[in-house]
Formats: sequence, structure tokens, C-alpha cells
Amino acid sequence: VKDGFEVISAGDGEEAVKQFKKSTPDVMLIDILLPKKNGLEALREIRALPGGGGVPAMILSNLEEAAYQQEAQELNAKAYLIKANVQLPEIVAKVKEILKG
Repeated sequence: VKDGFEVISAGDGEEAVKQFKKSTPDVMLIDILLPKKNGLEALREIRALPGGGGVPAMILSNLEEAAYQQEAQELNAKAYLIKANVQLPEIVAKVKEILKG
């Protein structure tokens, strides 16, 4: 538990979907470049699950391409942060902001 958060992690996109099915999180931080299933594919699958549409998601990636950002927006991601441009305190602040609504 860091900054008051309990973190559940997944090493790949398929595991992310499995973890979501076991325990619905308050917010999801998703990278795009994941093994087996990329983060946007995993998010699309999660969005189709019961309750999956209501969980806020934040993309945290080094991929800056507009097409990825557009797809994330279509999947209702609340933020799209470029890892190289942000520090951990900024990420934590954004998570807190998203959780407040």
C-alpha cells in the first residue's frame, strides 16, 4: 500500500482481464505495450464485461501516436499520460483526481 492505494498488477493484457474479473478496481492504469494482448485490446474487453464500463481508466504509455490516443478516448480513458513526460507524484495526483470524479 503506497499513498493509500492497494495495487493489483498484471504482467500482460490477458492477465489484466482476468484480474478485473476477480476484483473490480476503483481505477485502472494501463500501458499499451503489453504481451499477449495490448492494453487497448484488454481495455476494450474489460469495457464489455459487467461493470467494466464504469471503472475509470488511465493510459500510461510511451506511445504518442494520435491513433492510440483516439482509441483510448473512444474507450473512455480519463487520461493519456506519456511515461517519459511524467513523474510518479504526477501519476498519483492524476489517479486521486480521477477517483474524486
